[in-house]
Amino acid sequence: MEARVDGGRPTTATSTADDERSGTTIVTWSRFKELLLDFHFNADRIFYRIGFSIATKPWLWLIISLCLNIVCGLGLLLWKEEIDEIELYVPMDSVIRKDANWVKEHFRDDLRHESIIVAAPNVLDPEVLRSIQDIERDVKNIVVKNNTWEDVCAGYFTWFQENDKWETMDKSEFPEEYLPIINSTMSKEPCIHKSLLKLWQKDKKNIDKLTKPEILRDVTKTLQNKNTKDILSDIAPLLADVEYDANGKVKSAKATLMYWLLKKTNPHSPEWEIEFIKRVLHSNRTLPPGMEIYAVTLRSYQDMLHQVINSNMTVLFCGMSLITIYVIVMIGRCNAIQQRIYLSLMGISVVGQALLSSYGVCYYIGFFYGPVHPILPFLLLGIGVDDMFVIMQSLETMSETDKSSDISTRIAKSIQISGMSITVTSFTNMVAFAIGMTTVMPFLKSFCMFAAMGILFLYIYEITFFVSCLVYDERRLAAKKDGCCCRPVSNWRPNECSKRNFQRLFFEKYVGPCVMRTSVKTIILLITAALVCLNVWAIFQLSQNFDPLAYLNQKSYPILFHNKLKQHFPKYGKHVNIYLTGVDYYEDRQALFQLVNILKQNPYVNNRTLDPWFVAYQEWLDTTSKAQYIEDKDEYYNTLTEYLLFTVKGQAYIQDMKFDKLPFNDYNITTSQIPVQHIPIGTTFDQIRAMQSIKDAVKSVNFTQGYEHIAIYSLDYVTWASNRIIGEELIRNLILEIVAVGIVTLVLLRNFLASFWVMCCVLFTLVDLLGSMYFLGLTVEISSTIMILLCAGLAVDYAAHIGLEFIRSSGSKQERALTTLNVIGPAVLNGGLSTFLAFVLLGFSQAYVFMTFFKLFSSVVLFGLFHGLLFLPVILSLAGPSERKQNSPKKNEAAQYHNGYFTVRLSQNEKDIEDALAK
Repeated sequence: MEARVDGGRPTTATSTADDERSGTTIVTWSRFKELLLDFHFNADRIFYRIGFSIATKPWLWLIISLCLNIVCGLGLLLWKEEIDEIELYVPMDSVIRKDANWVKEHFRDDLRHESIIVAAPNVLDPEVLRSIQDIERDVKNIVVKNNTWEDVCAGYFTWFQENDKWETMDKSEFPEEYLPIINSTMSKEPCIHKSLLKLWQKDKKNIDKLTKPEILRDVTKTLQNKNTKDILSDIAPLLADVEYDANGKVKSAKATLMYWLLKKTNPHSPEWEIEFIKRVLHSNRTLPPGMEIYAVTLRSYQDMLHQVINSNMTVLFCGMSLITIYVIVMIGRCNAIQQRIYLSLMGISVVGQALLSSYGVCYYIGFFYGPVHPILPFLLLGIGVDDMFVIMQSLETMSETDKSSDISTRIAKSIQISGMSITVTSFTNMVAFAIGMTTVMPFLKSFCMFAAMGILFLYIYEITFFVSCLVYDERRLAAKKDGCCCRPVSNWRPNECSKRNFQRLFFEKYVGPCVMRTSVKTIILLITAALVCLNVWAIFQLSQNFDPLAYLNQKSYPILFHNKLKQHFPKYGKHVNIYLTGVDYYEDRQALFQLVNILKQNPYVNNRTLDPWFVAYQEWLDTTSKAQYIEDKDEYYNTLTEYLLFTVKGQAYIQDMKFDKLPFNDYNITTSQIPVQHIPIGTTFDQIRAMQSIKDAVKSVNFTQGYEHIAIYSLDYVTWASNRIIGEELIRNLILEIVAVGIVTLVLLRNFLASFWVMCCVLFTLVDLLGSMYFLGLTVEISSTIMILLCAGLAVDYAAHIGLEFIRSSGSKQERALTTLNVIGPAVLNGGLSTFLAFVLLGFSQAYVFMTFFKLFSSVVLFGLFHGLLFLPVILSLAGPSERKQNSPKKNEAAQYHNGYFTVRLSQNEKDIEDALAK
């Protein structure tokens, strides 16, 4: 038991314990700083030890990497894919997200829309109508798991969220005067669908026997008749581009619209939609000349998005095959022993392992898979092969003395040389994506998390798994076993061709000497300046334009339908709904009319289409002289029932309202919507102003009786709001990324001037990349934003290797620049070419996201290689850092000079090597 003194102060024992804890903290922090400084100043020695450990026990590191892969890969069992636009693109605290959730809860409908557009030189030709009749017959004959059209279709009262069929509904709530009319309508057509053919079907005419004059006469008569009692028989909204003769009679129409409504509550409705598309678009029916059919269902966008996401597997397999062949050719030699087929395959397999582990970890954490995530395998394929080339290049460029060492020492020295290079590039890439994870957009945050984890595991498996495989391959070479069947080959000697490294010779004899000429240096610097100036101008010409439909194959049937809809039925264009709940529609009529007047004066609103239900209802009351009988709220609502159910215009407004019960006898409108259509708006600036103007209009109206909630929501607003956020996030993330990458580069290169020129290369590459987007016809949107951030990390790869090699080399600036090109140039070129090969097949894709990816990555490879292999060596030879002071320069120079050029030193400190070898 502790003794205490006056004042409750602790005894000496307690003070001693606190001092020990404080001392432990200080020791821990000191040790941590020592480790950081040790890595900073002795990175070569650390990588030597890592390489030596792997080289002596490769089997252990193989087991460790495979176990790590299995543990992480099990996270795939938690696979989560997201394609909902709100969840993908809208920030968690956004007003639009809140309004979307409110609308989903309070204005949910139970309808699934299936639409068909038939276009022809004249859809009123008898042959075209007969083909439409065949389509309609095929649709109505669809049976899915014993569910017919009448089983899945939405009835008239589905609008009121009544799921019962007319035959089984409780009719006690219906007024007796309305019951016969409703019963007559329901017995004729219990399902909701709209078609031009209803014009003749309701009179039971034989469409097969109709002549063209009869068709034109009936259509003209119907269009001129304003007393149609059933909105589903109103054909005016179903015809587009109607032409009239001099007498006002219809003579042709270019397109007609048909649609069917299904119940969402029927579990077989989605399967019915699949069969609907098959019957309508993929049947073998013969169509009249010029007739075209376009169709879409509720699930079409998601189906096509899944198709795009999954369609990359074939391209990925072909890309991996191309890169595998390239790697086999580049790291092997043209003889039976020195070919490295299996090592190449193991190197490519690292990408698959990194994908498996990174996906698993991300699913453990709770991230989702989105529409742009399919490009990740191509990204990791390019980066992973790049690291592999750097490791192999360091093994190839050793001095003859080092090559005569034992395998463990050779591998250790190889990792000693290449370890810092791949650490710099991998860490800067991870930092780039870590910055992207700070975004407010869920989609971008998820992608950056997947990418950062992928690069991390690439780095881990490249060091552990690939190097372990390299050890076994070096043992095979030492035993003189052939590279295919591992059979010993006696008295083997390499042929003259395989003794030469043609790529290295090309750099030594042509690239290096040519680039180091004064005239060539001048040309390279002028080209660099011209590219930067031109692309700075192009950046200011870039526009923002995000459209989720762009992620689909542009020749897919939803896109074709969407294009035809805009062409023939433009009134179905961009729109927004204003949702009102808790509003007294009778007492606050004037406030509602005021809102409509303000909206009609809005320059961004198409006021010709602005006709909400309460305005149309008031006009009907005035026209029919019923307004004089409306003295209170009850009369207002009772007469509204007649307007909604028994007038063709009123029936069109049923879908704009929600009721607490069927609209008979003492009911209330719980929620209603005001549809607002915008004029065509092309720029992000105008889109933002249009959204804000609608919000300001609603806020300016004073509802004397109050209201519960007003929501302004549209899927188009999701796109517009995303456009605004994308621009802000791109600028913010790019600035943070450049700063972070610059700091990381400075810390790892440990030379301010070299880091400065490396970051100049990164900035020039980014400027050229952004400018090229204008010339390639690309805009700033989500997929291009992701790729720009991604390219910012990749741009470091090409420059960082050159910068690090220049610092390590000996001699004058000119000699060191030449040495750098000769030693690391081939690896950098191979990395760039392998990255390009990973994406080249995407150029044949019809999907926007893959085409964008191909264009941007082709640009970053081109500009990155130009700045890394040409501009950076030139500028370093003119204004690079001076050679680092060495303890024994003569000894170092003697060791470095070989075959006419200076090679990379294995360590910054000869004593470090001696200590490492001793240990």
